[in-house]
Amino acid sequence: MEQQQQINYTDLLLQRKFDRNKKTYAAHIAFTIQQKNIATLGSYCVLTGLPKTGKSTFLSALIGSAYLPSHQEIFTLKLHITTRRKRICYFDTESAQHDFYQQINRIKNFSLTSELPEFIDAFCTREDDPVIIKNLIIEYLNNTPDCCILIIDGFLDLCFNYNDEVETRLLTNWFKKITKEYNIMLLGVLHTGKGHQQDTLGHLGSNTDRWANSTLIVEKDKNKNQHILKPKFLRSAADFDPIAIEFFNNHWQQVPYYATDEIIKPKNKK
Repeated sequence: MEQQQQINYTDLLLQRKFDRNKKTYAAHIAFTIQQKNIATLGSYCVLTGLPKTGKSTFLSALIGSAYLPSHQEIFTLKLHITTRRKRICYFDTESAQHDFYQQINRIKNFSLTSELPEFIDAFCTREDDPVIIKNLIIEYLNNTPDCCILIIDGFLDLCFNYNDEVETRLLTNWFKKITKEYNIMLLGVLHTGKGHQQDTLGHLGSNTDRWANSTLIVEKDKNKNQHILKPKFLRSAADFDPIAIEFFNNHWQQVPYYATDEIIKPKNKK
C-alpha cells in the first residue's frame, strides 16, 4: 500500500498515453530466423525443450552469428546488434564451471574467433539464489548501456517455485519491465516437462508463453541423431521451417529436415 501511495497516477497515465505524433513505432529487429522477425528490442522470447536436446548448441550458434558479417547467418539464425550498442550479455545460471567454459568455446567456434569476441560478457551464477541473480542482472544493465541483447540460461533459477502463481507472474512482469526500461531483447531458456514435451514448466511457462514475442522449441530425434528447432508461438511472424542440425566431421552442420512418418498398422481381418 505504501508503494501505491507514492505513485503519481496522473503522471503515470500521461506516460502510458498514445502519442498522436507517432504514426508508427519502428523497433530494431534483434533476432531473425530465415529472415523472419522473432524478437525486437523491448521484447523477450523463450527457447524451450527437454534437458539435453541441444538448446545450448543453438544458443551458442545464435550468439556467434551476431559478430559475423551482416549477411551471414548460422543455421538461418541471426542476432542483429545495433550500430551503437554492440554488446551481448550471457548469464548461465545452471552450468558447472566445466560446462560453462565448454559453452564459451562453442560460441568462439561459431563466431570464427580464437578468443571470445570483445563485445560478449558472460557470467556463471550457478551458486546464487534468484534474488541475487536478478540484482546482478540489474547491476550489469545499469553499468552497461551499450548492451542490447541479454540471454539468460535459464529462467527457472530466477524463481524459487515455478508453480507459484504470484511469484511467476511477478517474474514475468519483471521481464516486461527490464526489456522496456533498458530497451533490450531478452532471450531466456526454460525447460519443458517430461510428460508433455510441448509444455513449458509450470505457471512460469504459462506466463512466459502468454507474453513472450516468440516461443521456440528444441527437440532431439534419437533415431536420426538430430537436434531440431521448431516454432511454437510466434507473435510477429509466420512459422519458419524446422531447422535440423547434426554433429559429424567434427562440427555441427545443418541437414535437411524430414518429419517422421507415422506408421499406420493394417487392421486385422476377421
